[in-house]
Amino acid sequence: MQKKSIIEEVAREIFIKTKRKIFSQNIGNNATTFVGQGLDFSELREYYFGDDVRKINWKATAKEQRPYINLFTEERELNVLVAFMSGGSIGFGSKRIKQELMTEILALLSFSAMKNGDNVTTLAFSEKEEYFRKATKSIQTLNEIIPNLLELDCMGKEVSYDKFSEYILGRIKQKSILFVVGDFFEEIDFSFLSAKHEVYAVVVRDKFEEDPKFMGEIDLIDPNSMNSSSFNFDNKMLMKYKENIKLNDKKLYEHFMGNNIRYTKIYTDENPYFKLNNLVR
Repeated sequence: MQKKSIIEEVAREIFIKTKRKIFSQNIGNNATTFVGQGLDFSELREYYFGDDVRKINWKATAKEQRPYINLFTEERELNVLVAFMSGGSIGFGSKRIKQELMTEILALLSFSAMKNGDNVTTLAFSEKEEYFRKATKSIQTLNEIIPNLLELDCMGKEVSYDKFSEYILGRIKQKSILFVVGDFFEEIDFSFLSAKHEVYAVVVRDKFEEDPKFMGEIDLIDPNSMNSSSFNFDNKMLMKYKENIKLNDKKLYEHFMGNNIRYTKIYTDENPYFKLNNLVR
């Protein structure tokens, strides 16, 4: 009962913080390059004051030396999927547990998209589907989603980004915007995923796991496999560990950039709102 009441309190706090931030400045309001793709083109019309500048046809504008906009036969809402990568390592945090921060990030992205009138699907995934909430525009569903993600038992679970990609490509048939939220320590290949969908990556880390401050013999438990091992940490071993993290991230970011995936990194001691705002704008 005590654990449940704590989760309910944290969930309520996340919902209130999210609502306050989104209503002060909506981070997801028409910020994506995906807006307008797939609409049925109707005709060109000369630009009038008050028209949506995003519909300007720049080729026609340059040719005619006055602004023209594209008209479409229909408008449609976006399809947004927010994926919560639920491996055991997200249970760590020196300032704040990564799982809690990831839940707040998911809430911010979802609330923003729903407020904009878009359909939002929620997915928690390890090597398989752990939680799924079908597409909805109802902000009130976050009262169900947030506590479910906070109490999700991720210990002993490994994340497979390959299986995640296969899952998305097999299940999500309509072109969508995908926000993938995780700590991204595993190998990834989003090349096929980004060819079909518009993908954004939110890397969530704790500064201590990138720059640990300890020496001597230490017993560690792998939160993914739950295997324990003893290590004698000296300065040389710590330097090698940190270098491996840097190489992992260099390869990760090169993959993102090579596949037109926009990304950001958010630490557990940071306010996620500002970096998410920059990501989607």
